[in-house]
Amino acid sequence: MNSIIIIGAGHGGVDVAFGLRERGYTGPITVLDKSSFVPYERPPMSKSWINGSGGPEELTLRGHEAFASANIDLMLECELLCIDRERKVVETSKGNLTYSTLVLALGSSPRQLRLSGSALAGMHHLHTLEQASALRDDLACATSVGVIGAGFIGLELASSAAKRGLPVTVMETAGRAMPRTASEFTSAYMRNRHEANGTTFRFNATVQEVIGPSGRVERIKLSDGSYVEADLVVQGVGAIANGSWISDFGLDFDNGILVDSTLRTKDTAIFAIGDCARFVDDEGGATRLESIGNAADHARRVSATIAGTPVPAPDVPWFWTQQAGVRLQMAGRIDRVEEWLLTGAVESNAFSVLGWRNGKLMYGESINSPSDHVTIRKLLAENTAPTLSVLRPIAEMGLKAAIKSLA
Repeated sequence: MNSIIIIGAGHGGVDVAFGLRERGYTGPITVLDKSSFVPYERPPMSKSWINGSGGPEELTLRGHEAFASANIDLMLECELLCIDRERKVVETSKGNLTYSTLVLALGSSPRQLRLSGSALAGMHHLHTLEQASALRDDLACATSVGVIGAGFIGLELASSAAKRGLPVTVMETAGRAMPRTASEFTSAYMRNRHEANGTTFRFNATVQEVIGPSGRVERIKLSDGSYVEADLVVQGVGAIANGSWISDFGLDFDNGILVDSTLRTKDTAIFAIGDCARFVDDEGGATRLESIGNAADHARRVSATIAGTPVPAPDVPWFWTQQAGVRLQMAGRIDRVEEWLLTGAVESNAFSVLGWRNGKLMYGESINSPSDHVTIRKLLAENTAPTLSVLRPIAEMGLKAAIKSLA
């Protein structure tokens, strides 16, 4: 009987395994992961969990009982050593396993800055549960926090630290917050919200050195010669795709494992999904997306392909973050935007910013407006958004009211 092996027990890998069962697949399924923890949710780690007192069990995505009930083998603390594509065998730290289909759900890892002092006590990344636990313990005795990078992780952590009453300084090489993931308008709005909570920003600031004569970080030297005082520092400067080693086994890697529009590698028995996959998108470009939504979408499509059931169309990319008391949700592709339009009133603290290209909706950001987010995803999925020229004169009404007025 066909045997499915999934490498990686993050959101995508787990969703493939359980998605196969939901679609009627009855063959053997094995999920391998090098972590010692049962599969867990990552988004709460930088938000509610980091300031809480609960243990790792609060983050459980699927426990041992769930895997047992679904007749899925979960092998933890298991390292993948080799893929023998000709024999369809994976060599692991716990023995060899034969597969008919292999799914690589390897995720990504935090980008590492080459800094003098990066090994000092008080220096942190936030990606795994082990890292989150160490960071939470250290936050309990910190007196000031430095955050390198004003992306999602950095700003979420800054928000969580500010809630503790700690002075927080965010350092960013670009000239604004979330430079790759949000519009300039939303970036400025979020900056104001963070500053209202006591967070300080240093933009156009490159970190040169981390200083700690006593063995623990004490301050950070910036390229302009100034210093930021901090006895706890978190680096949040992006992530890189895991899996570069697959080139040793004849598969292609270039800023991610290269797959086609069906998420297959050039070996049709091997798929790659989620953060580690660089896939062919709807415009024929090679794209890599880092989000829970992308991992879930990939998992749905791959589990359907393997199970032989109808494969759903690719979902509209979506993202979200909770920081400084704001729920920010995005949908679509910001890298395709040429023009912007604000819908609604900023004073309401519930509005949306839409991005257009050649008069067509490409992307949207919703601030404290989940219903707008749902509308934007629907407009993008169905390609039914009004043109920019039609929507612009009535944008002040707010997105939903404007759409209704045009019906």
